[in-house]
Amino acid sequence: MFKDIVSQATPFIDHWLQFRYDRLELPGFVVAIQIDGKIEFQKAYGFADLEKREPMTTDHVFRIASHSKTFAATAIMQLAEEKLLHIDEPVAKYVPWIRDHKDHRMEKVTIRQLMSHSAGMIRDGRDANFWQLTNSFHDLAAFKNALMSCDLVFDTNKQMKYSNFGYALLGCVIEEVYGMPFGSYVHAKILQPLGLSNTTPEVNAEMLSRLVVGYSRRGREKQRQPLEKNIDTKQMAAATGFCSTAADLCKYFDAHFVDSKKLLNDESKKEMQRTQWRLKNSHIGEEYGLGFQIESILDRKVFGHGGAFPGQRTKTICDPNERLVITVLTNCIDGEASFIARGLYTVLDHFHGSALRADSDTIDKLRKFEGIYTSLWGDLAIVESGRNLIGVDPNTWFPFGRDQEIQVLELAGDNKLRIAHANGYYSEGEHAEFDFDFNGNVISIDYAGYNMLPEAEYTNELVKPKVAT
Repeated sequence: MFKDIVSQATPFIDHWLQFRYDRLELPGFVVAIQIDGKIEFQKAYGFADLEKREPMTTDHVFRIASHSKTFAATAIMQLAEEKLLHIDEPVAKYVPWIRDHKDHRMEKVTIRQLMSHSAGMIRDGRDANFWQLTNSFHDLAAFKNALMSCDLVFDTNKQMKYSNFGYALLGCVIEEVYGMPFGSYVHAKILQPLGLSNTTPEVNAEMLSRLVVGYSRRGREKQRQPLEKNIDTKQMAAATGFCSTAADLCKYFDAHFVDSKKLLNDESKKEMQRTQWRLKNSHIGEEYGLGFQIESILDRKVFGHGGAFPGQRTKTICDPNERLVITVLTNCIDGEASFIARGLYTVLDHFHGSALRADSDTIDKLRKFEGIYTSLWGDLAIVESGRNLIGVDPNTWFPFGRDQEIQVLELAGDNKLRIAHANGYYSEGEHAEFDFDFNGNVISIDYAGYNMLPEAEYTNELVKPKVAT
């Protein structure tokens, strides 16, 4: 179980994430890992505001964008459990103005089809420039006008076609059925019962003061531009409006595990997490349930959601078998939140496998060699792997990936390792000799003839090549 090894994994995770941050041009990010309802790791890296040099903290709030859809879908399932609606009935039964749509296929669109993105509905309308912050997000009147002017792109139940308009319409369903604003319903029925005090369906004054500055992509000048923070998504809140912290998201998604006895009954949860549609042209085989993205990592099914907002990119992954939640929040529009979250999952899996192979007689002898080491030619992370050590490239979000070049290192003495397995172009059969200080810290390594230093000690000047003059 991952919970048995997380304390062994977190020192590497923290060092590796800081190493990655130091070498990437990301403003900042926050990571949280929760297992069995307990936060096991939470850390902030970088800056919440580059211009003010305000350090990122775990208390900072992010726009979590399409994570919002999971809240809307949860609200719909709660109303279904109360028998106030049925998800296989037409939306027009609950939102009468849909019957006036010029495309008569709209009258047959069901709530389930909106939840699973199989209604064939347009993604963001004909003018989607609110996503570029040149227009305001739609209020109800503008949303109705935009939706009523757009025919379905495909017939219903033909394929999964993602639609923010579809989830905005689900917000209308919730308001019509329950007779209160969408945000008020979510506060009363989801946020307050779970104690999610750092989550709101839309940015407000208190959240605005804690909200990170979001940044654009880097342009030709290699600079990121800060983007407007005070953005009201209005009628689009059910699709993209929510704000939250990493810890709150972990608590929220943990409530969606079967047997948690929170938010919904188990049958509703299983239906939401069941594959409704497989995505066309997805290189990682993504699927979609009812408000949840479903994917496979290392041949294991996980669920969750991602989010993309102007200046922020976010991702949450949940493994029901481990009762594991990983949340990553970044404050730039091209932040690699999905890669970071998936990479963290594979790191935990590596340490789980190492624990199964561990030899208690040698484990302490191995760990003194661990670290990230640097030379002119690159970086090497040396990590305990049960009965031996492995060397991996830390300059990737998947250092233990199946497609990575992994070197196997065996004990060959108190201060020496043998490179037992490596690509034929590398130094298989040669040795790595370590120099330790009196406290057992690594000073340097002679790695098959190359001098390497702990990455924190490395500077270009320190190992600057001596060029003959």
